[in-house]
Amino acid sequence: MTDSLRSPRVLSLYPRRYRASHGAEILAMYRDTAEGASATAGRLEQLDIAAHALRVRTRTGSSDRAGRFLVATAPYALAAAGSIAAAGLTTTVADAVRDASTDGVNLLGTAVYAAVLVAGAMACLGRWSASRTLGALSLVALLAGAQGSAWLIPLLALVTAMPAAVGPGRIDCRLASAYAVITWLPSLYAAVSGDSAFFLGAIQQLGPTMLLIAIRTAAPDVRPRHILAILMAGAPWATAPAGSPIGAAIVVTALLLAWGVGRVSRRRLSATA
Repeated sequence: MTDSLRSPRVLSLYPRRYRASHGAEILAMYRDTAEGASATAGRLEQLDIAAHALRVRTRTGSSDRAGRFLVATAPYALAAAGSIAAAGLTTTVADAVRDASTDGVNLLGTAVYAAVLVAGAMACLGRWSASRTLGALSLVALLAGAQGSAWLIPLLALVTAMPAAVGPGRIDCRLASAYAVITWLPSLYAAVSGDSAFFLGAIQQLGPTMLLIAIRTAAPDVRPRHILAILMAGAPWATAPAGSPIGAAIVVTALLLAWGVGRVSRRRLSATA
């Protein structure tokens, strides 16, 4: 038995108290997985342990408040990232068709957009592990200088940081999917028609944010973190220089509407209880 199999160094990444309480259990699981496996499989297992240790230190596990917030935020953040990526890809294709040339196409940036869209498709299929991996790869490419919207970086970071052991709820996944499509439609029109003036952002894309918050607030399991998650997904358009006053007004209206719908919903639940 090798030294790494007896006691992998990544165990030292855990806080001392956690390592004292759960170190033996983690080591036993590691031995069961790594014994007889290839060197690559052993390294991947150690990476999983390191990621878990980081979550324990940063309190972003599925049982922590920050972890639960990331789970609620991930589908909406990915929806916003997917909408932005789809807009970029649509515009790139439309421009290439109009110019009858692909000379101005940034291949790495286009690949990032495509990867983000595939990540969204994987999430729709419930394969969040694959989605997080694609999101992480896209994030690394953007940080390395790939062309793309700056907003993709924080959005994909939220998706990548989501705890791996759990998945978002069905309501959030469905609403996020609809949100991605609806917020992308103005971009499709602008790209196909060439009418960039139509792409006002705050009006066409924050309107769905207001509606989405109202619908989500009416759900029985709603928590403040869900509302904050949706607002974070709308941040790219709320902060657009050309539409930020309108965006701020829409966000305030959304919060007031969410408060009103949530209050009516809670009254109905209390009446039927």
